Amino acid sequence: MEKPKIAIILGKFDEESLSLVHATLDEPAMLELCTPLVFEEEKADAAWHTLSEGRADALVLATTASAPQVQGAVEIIATGQAQVLPLQAEPTEEDVASFRNILERDFDLLSPRIAIVQETAMANPDLAAQVTAELGINTYGPYTTEQILADERCWHFDGIITVGDGKEALRIADTLAREAPARFFAGRDDVVAAICLPSHKSRIDDACLLTQPVFTAIDVLRNRATYDEARQNPLPKLFRDKRDDRRREAQAQPNTNNENTEKPS
Repeated sequence: MEKPKIAIILGKFDEESLSLVHATLDEPAMLELCTPLVFEEEKADAAWHTLSEGRADALVLATTASAPQVQGAVEIIATGQAQVLPLQAEPTEEDVASFRNILERDFDLLSPRIAIVQETAMANPDLAAQVTAELGINTYGPYTTEQILADERCWHFDGIITVGDGKEALRIADTLAREAPARFFAGRDDVVAAICLPSHKSRIDDACLLTQPVFTAIDVLRNRATYDEARQNPLPKLFRDKRDDRRREAQAQPNTNNENTEKPS
């Protein structure tokens, strides 16, 4: 894979944002891993066009003024450990299956272990058992936030689904992230990530706040390329299975008999 081009949209064009970008670009491995393309907030449309036209491989939103909204995306909080999916409503089997697919393709987590965290009683308390039995997805819970954080239980999962206003998701992400978490917008053909301001941060003065979403975008690009390549052009069979021939003959036999059988006079 060639070195990817990462478009970065600044928040406000001020000393704080410029300091953040400079600190990020001073990261020793940054320029070895990608080619950054930095855009002012006023040039955001140009950055999105650069992404859509294929002149950038991924886009990172370096703004913390408000949680960015990306159309047609499922927001994931990437921590470098478990990935957290915040939902406002109780998850369904489809939500869990979709999350499993994201973890496998975007984060290279095959057969992931998924936990469900909800503070109130679930309408379907057996959802985890049903998903495990019917879909083969290793799903556990429901837990409360206190239960998932107790005894470092959250470290035993690859993905965590939280239900609520998002505060639970950020609290769990803060616990899991060694530095700063990142927002990743899954479910899109392109790759978009953003700064995720931890709950204990009030200023974007830490270089890892931007390096983490950039590194997340690079990892997702690589993981998708590897995942898709492994599932393209499967090897042909090295032998002919005669059972397939017998099945086809058996299916064709009744039709042949009907066509060749004369009606009795």
